[in-house]
Amino acid sequence: MTVNNQIVVFTLNKQQYALPIVNVSEIIRVMEVTEVPNVDYYCKGIINLRGSVVPVISLSLRLGLEESELSNESRVVVIEKEEQKLGMIVDSVSSVSLYTDDEIEKPEAMKSSGDFINGVIHQKNNIILLLDMEKIIN
Repeated sequence: MTVNNQIVVFTLNKQQYALPIVNVSEIIRVMEVTEVPNVDYYCKGIINLRGSVVPVISLSLRLGLEESELSNESRVVVIEKEEQKLGMIVDSVSSVSLYTDDEIEKPEAMKSSGDFINGVIHQKNNIILLLDMEKIIN
């Protein structure tokens, strides 16, 4: 039996990335971020999301990429694990897509940012890098 999995597809530096939708709590427009001292270089600060304090990171910086300038397309993808939320700034969110486990390739050669990559999904003429949420937040 083939199981269809849903992913949220987004862009960082013109490359498409994805997270399993089960990890995504919501997607919001970028709002004012309050800076917090003495945090990792990729941590942008915190936001107030309907009364909850949510830390926000630059996903580009976390993955070792160059950080893009914020635009009208920029979004914060809010993920949740064990009632803890984390906001990740991305360049844009393009779609929610389906994939099957058969569509995922797990190239052994990807080791630079490969620690954060669970696999590669080929859809239409696009290559989508499937991120490992556990490794991003730890």
